Amino acid sequence: MNEFQATGRTDAGQDLEEFDAPNVNPQDQAEYTAQRVAAAFEATKLIEIVEVKASLGQVHLMGRVHKDNEKDFTHQVVTPILRTAEKSSIDVHLCKQFFLKQDTLRYAWVISFASDDIKTAAFKITESVAQAVPHREIMEAPLSGPSAPQSGGRTSGRRGASPLGG
Repeated sequence: MNEFQATGRTDAGQDLEEFDAPNVNPQDQAEYTAQRVAAAFEATKLIEIVEVKASLGQVHLMGRVHKDNEKDFTHQVVTPILRTAEKSSIDVHLCKQFFLKQDTLRYAWVISFASDDIKTAAFKITESVAQAVPHREIMEAPLSGPSAPQSGGRTSGRRGASPLGG
């Protein structure tokens, strides 16, 4: 047993020495990777992915970007992807695909990339757009628990404040 192997039981209670990992074929792995990349892009809230395709060594996404988000999308998503592709061996294709929908001209953004090591490429691509993911900062949150005594006691609660010092 090497240093990375563990002894014990899985979460399902199976003995680890008897555990046999499922056999995942390359196409299933590619599709899983493509779905994870799509989720990372949607986390930016700048694009809604409407189509996900995967093949061995390639991920293809198509999505809608609201016109109010176009500038942010190009700066926070497209530009970092292109910079990442320049620094690595990832072939990237970014474009707008035009089509007619009920006789009206529409378009969607297409993001495709290919690599001999698609897992590493997917990681680099998703990492490049991670800064575009909005972060929430909680400034204030109500405390839960019993309410503070009305006599100005030193306990925390819905009406009282947490004591800061001794």
